[in-house]
Amino acid sequence: MAKVKLPGLTRKSFLRGWPLVVVIAVALTVVALGYGGATDEIGTTCTVTVQAPEVTVRAAPSASAQAVDTLTRGQEVPAETIVDTGFRKLTGGERWVPSNSVAATPGSVC
Repeated sequence: MAKVKLPGLTRKSFLRGWPLVVVIAVALTVVALGYGGATDEIGTTCTVTVQAPEVTVRAAPSASAQAVDTLTRGQEVPAETIVDTGFRKLTGGERWVPSNSVAATPGSVC
């Protein structure tokens, strides 16, 4: 019976050729999965910064809706990606501000 020899698979050359490719592929996969989990938390929330001197928060997306709060320039507030009739929805219930009075905070996804 003849011995079958696979080229490049000796004890000295275990991490050469295809075995090396497999080891690198596994390592890169582990790194990619690690970074994928970390980036899931980055930039997934919407935060806006108030641009106007004073902004009235309303209970509905309408200028005639009941006022429920007031925000001042520079305040950062969590918001949702929902914009309806020119009003952006803030998180925490029915809270709406004119979308032209706020801007997405750098690094947030709105």
